[in-house]
Amino acid sequence: MIKTICYISDSIKYDNLDKIKALYKRAKANNLKNNITGVLIYKSGNFLQVLEGKPANVDFTFNKIKHDPRHSNLFKVIDTEIEHRIFEDYNFGFTIINNKDELKNLLEYFDWLKAAENKIANKVIAMVENFIDYE
Repeated sequence: MIKTICYISDSIKYDNLDKIKALYKRAKANNLKNNITGVLIYKSGNFLQVLEGKPANVDFTFNKIKHDPRHSNLFKVIDTEIEHRIFEDYNFGFTIINNKDELKNLLEYFDWLKAAENKIANKVIAMVENFIDYE
């Protein structure tokens, strides 16, 4: 079984793009090393992240995030088991959204996923879309 956690948190403000890129690079490397798929979005001083993988790996990663001083007011929105990964087939499994093209690609992927009518996937998609507020 696969576990997924979706959380939002307040973050320290990043004063330049190089710092956020370095954070993204470390997050992606750590998640790939632990066979965690998902998505990480930083917007206006807030993070939204979806983690999915083996329960022990997801719990370990989330626990590290909870104790990371770059996060505050962390709120776990979804914590459940799923039959199949939602993001496994998207952009090599773990995606950092940091430009409009990546955002467009993610939204197109969501449209494709919605056709499967998976309740958990649709709940995760709704969380991400609300966070992005792409309209």
